[in-house]
Amino acid sequence: MKAKRSRYQQGTVRRVARANGFAWEVRFSETVNGQRKRKTIIFDAAEYRTEKDVRKAIQGQVALANTDNARHKVGATFGDIITIYRRDHLPTLRHSAQIKARYLLDRFIEPKWTETRIQDVTARRVLEWFGELGEFAPTTKAGIRSVMSQCFLLAALHEYIPATENPMRLVRIKGTSKRQKAIPILSQGDFKQLVAALPSPENLMVLLCGALGLRVGEMIALHWTDFDFENGTISIQRNFTRGKVGLPKTDESQSVLPLDSQLSAVLWAYKPTDKKKTGEGCLVFPSTRTGGYRAAGMTLQKVIQPVADKLNIGRVTWHGLRHSCRSWLSAAGVALGTQKDLLRHADVSTTMNKYGRALAPEMREAQSAIVSGLLPESMRQTVPAN
Repeated sequence: MKAKRSRYQQGTVRRVARANGFAWEVRFSETVNGQRKRKTIIFDAAEYRTEKDVRKAIQGQVALANTDNARHKVGATFGDIITIYRRDHLPTLRHSAQIKARYLLDRFIEPKWTETRIQDVTARRVLEWFGELGEFAPTTKAGIRSVMSQCFLLAALHEYIPATENPMRLVRIKGTSKRQKAIPILSQGDFKQLVAALPSPENLMVLLCGALGLRVGEMIALHWTDFDFENGTISIQRNFTRGKVGLPKTDESQSVLPLDSQLSAVLWAYKPTDKKKTGEGCLVFPSTRTGGYRAAGMTLQKVIQPVADKLNIGRVTWHGLRHSCRSWLSAAGVALGTQKDLLRHADVSTTMNKYGRALAPEMREAQSAIVSGLLPESMRQTVPAN
């Protein structure tokens, strides 16, 4: 007995009348729960002017319609892929990245594209939509593009579209490679003046971020057990951001740094004598209200910036302190490889990748070179005895 040969569908394309002209109607057959059913897709004639244009647009759908286990994916919407993104990809992101992605999905992507068929989410339509979002920053649009691009990668992975199709690669956004606001860099003199004028512990918080180049979330998450005063080191092993504690930004960020003896003395003087306040898990800068993690933004707004304004220093940001540290290291003639290791960058430049990690003596010397110029006289202490 001859085996029955499967029929390869091409899809039936025909014109159908509309009030303002016509549209293209494409028909497929699919099997659902063992029953053969007809699937109809309509294409706008204003966008798809000829049958050839329609045939080109449905290539992926034709391939899927002829794959038994994928026929139900023909005509799937972008909302179907967003569901997969939320289920499979979102949980793999860092906490802060999850919050941003959810915001972009809820605020922009889902309201616009949930009901749109995947093949109709084209680069041209996305760019037109971005034009309608003109008041939003280029970085917001770049974030939207990134999320949608990942959605298309998931669509290809789950065989909703051919692996070669990702229209987001054609979407270019002006202004995303240029920082919208200049990062404020402080001179050593202004920094020293600011630290001297700040109350405790805000003065020490600023001092650590500037002298060590710590990210604000790393500084906020410091525990007393992260300091080894005997050997003069500080371990960076966690980050507090958007209300949650996690690992530092990169693998390189999780590191042990040298602790200058002058800075160590200041910390030693600030350290509580009550062992219950310095034991395992005890924060260096706990909130005075809750005892938990501080709100860095509020601290900057309510305490640090008002002092900076009185001193006519200008705008101060936590990230600006880290950039200031990099500037001071460069001014001190510190080698780029040592800067990279002190700031725990994943990469300063492609060239820097061929150099090994800076030796601890070089890192200590570089750190001491800037700490001596940053520490106000009023905060100087004698080096703690081991």
